[in-house]
Amino acid sequence: MLEGIEGRVREIRETEIVIQVGGLFFKVNCTPNTISKLPVEKDVYLLTFMAYSQDRPPELYGFYDQEEKELFNILLRASKIGPKSAMKILSSASPSRIKHIISTKNAAELSSLPGIGKKTAERMIVELASLVDTSGITDEETIPGVERSHGEEAVAALTSLGFDENQSRKVVIEILKAEREIDTHDLIKKALKEIRK
Repeated sequence: MLEGIEGRVREIRETEIVIQVGGLFFKVNCTPNTISKLPVEKDVYLLTFMAYSQDRPPELYGFYDQEEKELFNILLRASKIGPKSAMKILSSASPSRIKHIISTKNAAELSSLPGIGKKTAERMIVELASLVDTSGITDEETIPGVERSHGEEAVAALTSLGFDENQSRKVVIEILKAEREIDTHDLIKKALKEIRK
């Protein structure tokens, strides 16, 4: 099994990169988290997973850090979750957030992630909750109470604008703790102002 790939990043696309190893050019599927850390025309090392299928060529998946790769492998252990589905999940939230959702058995929030319905979320929790390492995950990962849905909307909006997800989440949580009745629009505006300080 291919454990990793080391070479020069030649091109960065929306969900993949092209990396040159000697005279070979490999297309590697990556999450936004990994892509954000990769410099063009620099040598990098990525942890990898090679996916094989009967109806299409092998596909290579790359990860900048061990935490993301380990969570990817855990997600693959769930029924009916393949590499593409696992990458969609990893692309929708930070590894620590996903682990927190699974470990706390939050089926409602898990089912809100791309490609996961209610039944799939419930099955994933049953199959994966005991496999997730929750050390290092704090209560700050959780957006308070009834504000969770629009809190997550605000975080998603901020990350879509290019801001760091962990920083965005911390700012949103602090605002919601102080102003529990704030609506989504005002929450995003206030968070933008705080992040840009």
